Amino acid sequence: MTFVKVFQTKLAVATAALALGLSLSSPALAEVTIVKGDAWEMYTTGRVDAFFSYGVGDASPVVRPGENIPAGGGLNTGNDTLPSSNPPTNGPDGNPLPQQGRFQSMRLRSGFVPNVFGVGFRRKLNDDTMLSAKIAIWATLETDSQRKEAQVVADAREGYLKVESKRWGSVLAGRALDLFSRGATENDFMYAHGYGLGYPGNIDNVGPTNGMIGFGVLAAFFSPGIVYNTPNLGGLQLAVGVYDPSPLAGFFDATREVRTEGEVTYDWSRGLLKLHLFGNGGYQNFYKNGSDSSAHGYGAGYGARVEVGPVHLGLAGHYGKGLGLDYAFQSGDVAVSPNFELRDFDGYSALGQVVVGSFDINAGWGISRVFALPSDNMVGANISLPQQWAVSAGVVYHVTDYFHLDVDYLHALVNWSLGEKQEMNFLNAGMIATW
Repeated sequence: MTFVKVFQTKLAVATAALALGLSLSSPALAEVTIVKGDAWEMYTTGRVDAFFSYGVGDASPVVRPGENIPAGGGLNTGNDTLPSSNPPTNGPDGNPLPQQGRFQSMRLRSGFVPNVFGVGFRRKLNDDTMLSAKIAIWATLETDSQRKEAQVVADAREGYLKVESKRWGSVLAGRALDLFSRGATENDFMYAHGYGLGYPGNIDNVGPTNGMIGFGVLAAFFSPGIVYNTPNLGGLQLAVGVYDPSPLAGFFDATREVRTEGEVTYDWSRGLLKLHLFGNGGYQNFYKNGSDSSAHGYGAGYGARVEVGPVHLGLAGHYGKGLGLDYAFQSGDVAVSPNFELRDFDGYSALGQVVVGSFDINAGWGISRVFALPSDNMVGANISLPQQWAVSAGVVYHVTDYFHLDVDYLHALVNWSLGEKQEMNFLNAGMIATW
């Protein structure tokens, strides 16, 4: 597969980068009641944002003859690729060798959370049990391939109903944020890019953007599922769910069983200290079309959030087979070898925040790795696998509890195992309204 094709999945990856805002509790995301009758209450939540984003750095690396760079790592610089500034060099045949170029891009786009409009309803079934339902429509600011005449397609990203009780817990059915790697994604939202942009995930196409996803943070996704949550037992809570399965397109296109996921969390607080621990995992079988040949993908995530007054720290890690770099069981050559074997992945992230009055000062680091199989190292395979890390920093000014200003920066580096490299810098600034 050529390196240009590496990024055909980037639109899906950017969508996986989530706009988490309406799925997490935050003082800046308060519900606005529209109607409250004798039985039903109707409310709305949402946000609107716009960002200026400037990116500069290395263009897509040049694929050497006979080499294979699997899809799924690095940045597609698209039409904003510039010629290399280095003097040309000639090969053994005397002809100039292809050189890796540079890129420069300025975009007006959505951030980690795009424009979102959510509507919810709830009513009591009895004194102990609540029924609720919610639908959220998402839409990006930018259009595909930077064409202003192209339509912005609204995305029904969330839609679920929930029955909950303090005695026996809750059952959620519909499309909502799944469980595997939810804690790491929440860390990114809460302490880094909930009001920011971070890594764009692509240059030419639409968002939302990735924040730190792909750099130590494996994204949770919005998936159709049925999830049971236990009641809170002294801070301990367990969630288990079954989800609509997704294939590894182009390799294992058939799915015959649901995807299973689970998460356990523990919350504890005393005075200025707040602690949140999490561990989660997922498992899915994949099949070739018309065959019993199968592969088994799995992953585990873990981490913590610690808050001591205005100082906040989020740590997370993940490991698994067939995961991909951006979200669990990501389609693309990076997850599956030409021999239909699933590769191993891991990632680690540390995200910190200091709250100073109306300002959030954020900083973070993360790394994601893919590990070669024995078949990848065979003579003549010439498979180049990525390792990518990033550092980020940002300042958010909460002008009010519903209007926010952001400036954030991200430096990323991707190294491939056969020597290719891509180094990038992104500076972003935006304004956000939430309700």
